[in-house]
Amino acid sequence: MTPETRLDPPDRDAKFATPQEARYAIENLLDADHIKLLIIARSFAKIRLKGTVFEPEDLLQDAITKTLDGRRRWNRRVSIIKHLDRVMESDAGHVAEQQVARNVVQLPEGDTELSTPQLSPEARFQIRDELENLLALFAEDEIALKLLRLKRDGFSASEIQQELGIEKKQYETVTKRIRRRIVKYLDKE
Repeated sequence: MTPETRLDPPDRDAKFATPQEARYAIENLLDADHIKLLIIARSFAKIRLKGTVFEPEDLLQDAITKTLDGRRRWNRRVSIIKHLDRVMESDAGHVAEQQVARNVVQLPEGDTELSTPQLSPEARFQIRDELENLLALFAEDEIALKLLRLKRDGFSASEIQQELGIEKKQYETVTKRIRRRIVKYLDKE
């Protein structure tokens, strides 16, 4: 661990993580976490921003940068993934509001007031369908599916290994298999 990522003992009474804790958490995200965050970024870029302004990778990078430089503080009561998700949602909402204000996009007929952008029911179904399609990739791979569900529930790598009764090497193999399938799936679109 480099001196920049070494953590001082955290003040558990503090609501927000220190910049060092945020950096450590971001640097230690798994590939599966990055993929999950890119899928989230992709949905915000595609649905909220209509594919304009931001590429999903830029939206995610912006959220990471704002967290690392302290513009967005990470509440330690939520996971770093949930934090970055909320930052991307907020940023996409602000950009969407700016687009409407600059008449880059139009409000629906009869809408005279700009409300906080919310995902439409169609968008929610689209996201749910995409996640179901991703999970369907692993229908025949029981261990990968269990690993994904445990990861979704916030289990750490060591907790997942213990829960599934697998060694580190097998965990890494399954994680790589998951990553390859998701990348292949995303490349099709």
